Amino acid sequence: MKKFKFAVLIVLAFCAAGVFAQVENRDVPYTKVLFKLIEGYFNHEIDSRKKAETLYVEAIESCPESYDEYMRETHLSRCDYYFGMYIMETYDLTQLEHALDDTSKEFVDPVEQNRRIKAEATKYFDSSIEHAKIAMNLRGENSPDAMTIYTQALSANCTARTVGYVLANGLKIAQYAKKALKVDPKNATACFSSAAQSVYAPGIFGNATKGRKKMLEFIADETLVKEKFDHFNFTCAVAYTYYRQNKFEEAKVWYKKCQDIFPENYAIKDLISKCDAKLNK
Repeated sequence: MKKFKFAVLIVLAFCAAGVFAQVENRDVPYTKVLFKLIEGYFNHEIDSRKKAETLYVEAIESCPESYDEYMRETHLSRCDYYFGMYIMETYDLTQLEHALDDTSKEFVDPVEQNRRIKAEATKYFDSSIEHAKIAMNLRGENSPDAMTIYTQALSANCTARTVGYVLANGLKIAQYAKKALKVDPKNATACFSSAAQSVYAPGIFGNATKGRKKMLEFIADETLVKEKFDHFNFTCAVAYTYYRQNKFEEAKVWYKKCQDIFPENYAIKDLISKCDAKLNK
């Protein structure tokens, strides 16, 4: 659940141009329908499971006939990953609070509910990983977008699975991100995956100062091929490094920048509230 990955304040011209302006520079371009699923997830515009499933199926079916097998497998990997991420976000603690107040509804233990959600989400993350593996096997080292979505799905699975899974697979995230960057050094999503451990890993496994430095470098690098969610991811990562260092005023500033990208993201709204609560103590 605690998968808040976001990015920087973006000029209005970017929004006017749309998120599709850069896809032609990608190893595997995103389809417009897949972007609709992605933006719906990040901006919390998907208000029902039925709508999410419809977007997911439409995204799968949007795969162009011109795509070869490698591109198709990468596309399917992305679809599974983002639908899995949507499922993970359905565990909304505010809904649990309402359930506690409304005794007319059956109470669902939060631990059990979370367990069920994670179990379902990991099915899609596993499928995303398998599609990415097939794609990587088809092209070997020359598969940057497949390697990148592989790192994203691995990262998501590390959030949803056991510590044993994290120990066995966690290091692969940065390893494959760096492999992708050798082939496609301007891939912003791979850049994020290459440095995410420093930002988000707990305790001695993370390094907030180092992670922030890298994310700020990515933000400043105008040569990177960045999608809207890349900007969002970078910015939220910077905010989180401040948050974990108890620098709540700086964290709030950066979380506010996240809202300029996806204003309806309730995770960001919640984090801003948490910063306010810390600052008002």
